[in-house]
Amino acid sequence: MKENIMGSLVMLVIIGLCIGWIVWKRQLRRYTDIAPVTPEAIPRDTLALHAFSRGNTCMAEGKFAEAIAAFHEARELNPKRAHVDARLAEAERRQREASTPPSITSLG
Repeated sequence: MKENIMGSLVMLVIIGLCIGWIVWKRQLRRYTDIAPVTPEAIPRDTLALHAFSRGNTCMAEGKFAEAIAAFHEARELNPKRAHVDARLAEAERRQREASTPPSITSLG
């Protein structure tokens, strides 16, 4: 009878230690520092998409110079995308339209 109690007690201690170890490892994993991602580690397509999105946002806000710069950056990162050239041309056209003073026509 004493051997059964002693065996059960040893098993409970082992199970408790295992559970404690698992909890400790999970907490360690939760609090480990995450290394910052450098721009060199980000794929060029992802950077180009980010620049393209920034250009679209700037264009929607009427910030045409910033949009043009973002579209140039997107084209430099991924020159194979034709839609970037189209948006760049549209941004340049809209900037010209915004900077051109309206023509005054005389009536009469």
